[in-house]
Amino acid sequence: MAGSLLCNELVKRFDVTLLERGARDKIGSPKVHFTKRPLADVPTFCYGGGGTTNLWHNGLIPINPGDITNPIFRDVLRESEYFMDQAASALFFKDKSFQSEYENLILEMNALSDKFSVFSYGIDCLIYPKKFHKLKIDPRVRAFYKVSDLDFVFDGSRIRTIQYKTGRQRHSVTADVAIVCAGTLGTPGLLNRMMAAAGLANDAVGCGFIDHPTGFVGKLKFKKGVSDIFKKFSAYDKGHYVSRNAVRLKSACGRYTGCAFFRPAVTLSNSLAIYKYKSRLGASRGMDRFKAAFYPKLFHPDIMAEAFEHLFGLPIPGRTFNILLVGEQKQGSNRVSYKGDDLYVDWSISQQELDIYREMLSELKSMLEGLAEEINIETNISDDWLWSIAHHSGTVSMGDTEDAVVDRDLRLRCCDNVFVCDGSVIQEHSCANTGLAIGQLAFRLAKHIRDTF
Repeated sequence: MAGSLLCNELVKRFDVTLLERGARDKIGSPKVHFTKRPLADVPTFCYGGGGTTNLWHNGLIPINPGDITNPIFRDVLRESEYFMDQAASALFFKDKSFQSEYENLILEMNALSDKFSVFSYGIDCLIYPKKFHKLKIDPRVRAFYKVSDLDFVFDGSRIRTIQYKTGRQRHSVTADVAIVCAGTLGTPGLLNRMMAAAGLANDAVGCGFIDHPTGFVGKLKFKKGVSDIFKKFSAYDKGHYVSRNAVRLKSACGRYTGCAFFRPAVTLSNSLAIYKYKSRLGASRGMDRFKAAFYPKLFHPDIMAEAFEHLFGLPIPGRTFNILLVGEQKQGSNRVSYKGDDLYVDWSISQQELDIYREMLSELKSMLEGLAEEINIETNISDDWLWSIAHHSGTVSMGDTEDAVVDRDLRLRCCDNVFVCDGSVIQEHSCANTGLAIGQLAFRLAKHIRDTF
């Protein structure tokens, strides 16, 4: 995503060459070795033109700087807010100002929730433009696909030449600036290769991997008069976009932010097996989705009702809702690493994080009890209830010290003309989708390169 946006912005002033590992107009899912547990049952990242936009559903929401504890990244995030409207427009939001629309929507949704006076941390809004597609590269960009065997030639602390292969043919390109946008899982391998060519190494590359553990954790049936408001929370049609609105949650220590979305359901049964199947069916594509459609679980009333809603655009009637928890992780021992071209992901949900999510769910249950006729929430969840929501982040550390991988301008600290821009440089993500923040950082970096070079 960042690479596509940067290409299209920088080609207005510079000669830009794109080196893409994936094939043109195709999606490739690399094999991943999981050392502890998988991220999810379906591929959550890909190679290919358009990058992340091949897989995501274009949900736009800012990361709230007030939720961020890392002071340097908080400053960078606040600076990048200047580019929020530009990023949202490039990601298919059609109004003049996404920021104004988002702020007005927040006010409207919080005014509705104030009628209950139970949601201590307010409501947040996730905006989905109805019309979107994968990002396309400006034809002025010299784009090469299925690139392999990258080598880097340095002159002191600057990259001068990048050598690569397409098929059996060897090429090279001279670079005044190189920008790595290989994604949270791909960038560490590329940086290690680059630094090795310069005779350097940094053990921090790949450390600090974070995601949003997410899962359906319960059901409830709202009282009459309450359910209509939660239907608007669930899906609020605003013409050219739909917003899905969540109750914000906070840990007792205040460091972790989570949220709970509400989606219409039919039954009050709280079945982990059905939740996992629904997630797999919704996230899979092509032949995987076709195969999943033949599972007997397809005929569960909740699955059938959601399929009917997606096919015909008709909302599920009634006062029963699913509860979807999205939890935050902080950078810690999770990491990604490479052995040759093999990618290893060491990801897990810590006991501390589980305790925080349980705490959030207990508080959410207390908030909702006065609004519901029946409530069935699993507050004592295990990590089996949670999986990756594919907001991969955090594998490239940012800071002003020598042990950081990039500085606040996203420049690789050991190289004068190399920058990194993708989810890997997002140090914290609250409970927000990361797409809009990646777009903001891309346009911020584009301005820095224009001003500097």
